[in-house]
Amino acid sequence: MGLYQWNAQAAAAALVDVGHFEVALRNAYDRQLGHRFPGWAVDQASPVFHQVQGRGPTRDEQTRMNDRSRQELERARRGLGGHPTHGQVVGALSFGFWAQMTHRQRTATFWAPTIRLSFPPETHVVRGRIHELVQNVVKFRNRLAHNEPVFSTRTGLDQRRDDVTTLFWMVHPTAAAWTEAHSTVTAVLSRCPVPNLMPPAAQKAPLTGAQLAALNSPTVSRPDSPR
Repeated sequence: MGLYQWNAQAAAAALVDVGHFEVALRNAYDRQLGHRFPGWAVDQASPVFHQVQGRGPTRDEQTRMNDRSRQELERARRGLGGHPTHGQVVGALSFGFWAQMTHRQRTATFWAPTIRLSFPPETHVVRGRIHELVQNVVKFRNRLAHNEPVFSTRTGLDQRRDDVTTLFWMVHPTAAAWTEAHSTVTAVLSRCPVPNLMPPAAQKAPLTGAQLAALNSPTVSRPDSPR
């Protein structure tokens, strides 16, 4: 029972950090969407999820993804009842909803004209890399929420913490720094009741945003070349 309790505490601590990042990401995406589509979350006539470009399978997949996004929006509105505000609807949307904004099939409709602007120009983000990292964090969040063992290689605690840090520093450096300063994950991991259960890397504090930026620098590309 001691190990189970510790695992629950470690998962809860990590979920706090992931939750802060999720809010920062959705706010950044919403801000850019709002510039092009004011009130998109409450305006049922908004064209935001009717955008298609290209032809053949690409266009078909964009249409399917738009259908799913509209369905999620409608469920969020219904769940809030009455006449929810834009902010309430945005807050009710799942992490998975936002993760689909960087899907490859949405490069021309969402990424290039809108979502890439959520990241400062100096980060030179690559769509595929952002999508990979966000998907990793979504899976990590779900595993934590279901109390999967934080020490398993499937959960990959040390790598996923670095993924969160990398993205967080790109999206909102100030909030990322605050979260790092107040995170309790490393302290909780240090209290593991089973010696040598956690990999040494996982027991250390995650790399800082500056360190991760240096490590990732060979993989970046110009922001005016969406991929």
